[in-house]
Amino acid sequence: MAIVTIGILAHVDAGKTTLTERILFETGVIAAPGSVDRGTTQTDTLELERTRGITIKAAVAAFHLNDLEINLIDTPGHADFVAEVGRSLCVLDAVVLVVSAVEGVQPQTVKLARAIRVAGCPLILFINKIDRMGARPDAVLTDICRKLQLSVIPLNRAIGVGESDVTVEPVDWSHDVWRRSLVDQLAELDDRVIGEFDRTGGELSDGFLGAALRAQIGSGAVSPLFCGSARSGVGVRGLLNGIEQWLVPIERCDDAPVAARIFKIARTNRGEKLAYARIEAGTLAPRQRITVYRDNGTEAGVQSEERIVAVDRFEAGNTVVTDRARAGEIAVVHGLRFARIDDWIGVPVAREDRFERAFPAPSFESIVAPIDPAQANALHTALDQLAEQDPLIGLRVTDDGLSVSVFGDVQKDVLAETLLRDYDVRATFGPSRIICIERVAGSGEAVEIIGSAENPFAAGLGFRVEAGPLGSGIRYERELGSLPPAFYRAIEETVFDWLPQGVHGWQVTDCVVTLHSLAYWSPVTVAADFRKLAPLPLFDALRQARTVVCEPVERLEVELPLDLVAGVVNGLAAARGAIEQIAGDGDLRRIECIIPTDELRIIEQQLPRLTRGEGVWFSAHAGYRPVEGIPPERVRTGPNPLNREHYLGDVARGG
Repeated sequence: MAIVTIGILAHVDAGKTTLTERILFETGVIAAPGSVDRGTTQTDTLELERTRGITIKAAVAAFHLNDLEINLIDTPGHADFVAEVGRSLCVLDAVVLVVSAVEGVQPQTVKLARAIRVAGCPLILFINKIDRMGARPDAVLTDICRKLQLSVIPLNRAIGVGESDVTVEPVDWSHDVWRRSLVDQLAELDDRVIGEFDRTGGELSDGFLGAALRAQIGSGAVSPLFCGSARSGVGVRGLLNGIEQWLVPIERCDDAPVAARIFKIARTNRGEKLAYARIEAGTLAPRQRITVYRDNGTEAGVQSEERIVAVDRFEAGNTVVTDRARAGEIAVVHGLRFARIDDWIGVPVAREDRFERAFPAPSFESIVAPIDPAQANALHTALDQLAEQDPLIGLRVTDDGLSVSVFGDVQKDVLAETLLRDYDVRATFGPSRIICIERVAGSGEAVEIIGSAENPFAAGLGFRVEAGPLGSGIRYERELGSLPPAFYRAIEETVFDWLPQGVHGWQVTDCVVTLHSLAYWSPVTVAADFRKLAPLPLFDALRQARTVVCEPVERLEVELPLDLVAGVVNGLAAARGAIEQIAGDGDLRRIECIIPTDELRIIEQQLPRLTRGEGVWFSAHAGYRPVEGIPPERVRTGPNPLNREHYLGDVARGG
């Protein structure tokens, strides 16, 4: 049986979880649709989700459409939990993007659409809430095409919009206007459509057009659109028929070597660790010995051997114990003690190349402290487990206390409630602070001589650090040498372990680190000598090269009436925004600017007033730019190689 994994994505409150409930009801998985307001939904299983009425963690359900097996992932809609969406995108075959017929395209809708394009997923659109007062599906369709820059093919239409008895009907493939539009859109991207049009004198068959449409949906070039009401069920059956008809299942092989991507980590009430993995190839079974691979930035990565204790698969809305999970399925794997999110069971497959990081990492960090100092160790343990479930939390131990990375204040509130509910730990979160990076500005070189009075380790090595292209990350190179492989591995891993905090304490990026000299005493030298020594010449070279502290910035686009442009431009300028363009015609204008992420939250609170409620805006991460004035310092963790005496003392004490 063919298997397809789809995700339901939407701006918060567009009706995403309600649609998930309706789909599970329509396919016989549940006896009645749950209610978000009443906290009775199938996929919002956490007590916090039911209490707050929002999805916080991605949840999986399964159902059948005739001969097609569907894995359905319901994802969070709130921007503070976008990391869950990004992880889910890495294991999806297709996406259903839900847009409200009342609120229309919203800021998070734009971000999701762009992320879906980055992931290369086929996209199906569902305009929801056509039974609500104020519904305007035709206008929303126009906005979808313009604001999301999508090529859309409507496959049904609503009758009686805004009424409780609204209905939908499929498009008539013989309708001249609709058919011409379909041919034009398909021909823009497929010369075969033009060729067939010329060959048949414009009389293209339904079969040919259907095959061409299916191919372009599969490539993500065009998106079919359905409208309906998740609350009443109108149009949902048509959406399901569209999923079955238009999505092309990816061929996978059970007999191939196992390759499964871990996209979620959870724990049971008893503390047992569960790894959710999408199987790309091969099978997983209880008592199977497997290799877990982790990309840590080095060429070899990190590999560990583990043994699977048990495997669950999803069936009819539940997990069931199985003796074999096959390619295409989502499995819950028990017994992987060291597995983390984004690890691979087996060997990573080429499909991963389709996925870049669709969303940026959190832009803020906050100090967490226990209300009762006696709970300090319990807080650390709890945050360790939460960071395991969400690696982007980025737990750090500093002189100021425990620090976590967050997307926004709602996430901090949820973390505080989770600590209390699940771990009985009361904690407070300090003000959010922006997370910067350090870029290398020039070049520097440093050498530690083996046997010198200043070098207490049985090793010698030298590094050269140079600026790399913007966005290139960290590239590690080594010149020819004859060290044992374990020594080379220790040096490379140490470089990547230490560059997350540079001269000013921020993550170092966009540089080339070259190991250009080395020495050792056989058989005295061990790998630990290189691990302990390497930070000293690395940071000496880094300090010589100089680093520039850069803050994250956003590209903000605002559409507003012409007469309000001056006030908004002044507001953006006050928020350190750099106007790039003001365009448009008639009574509407679009302002494009680059604005610091730290200022974005403030200006977004002002825009409703500045645009008198008539403005529409959205933002997207636009990289980093140098901080003006004195660069902010970040409190370091662990020994400080910039202070040689203190570093050697800390290392000697085992710090």
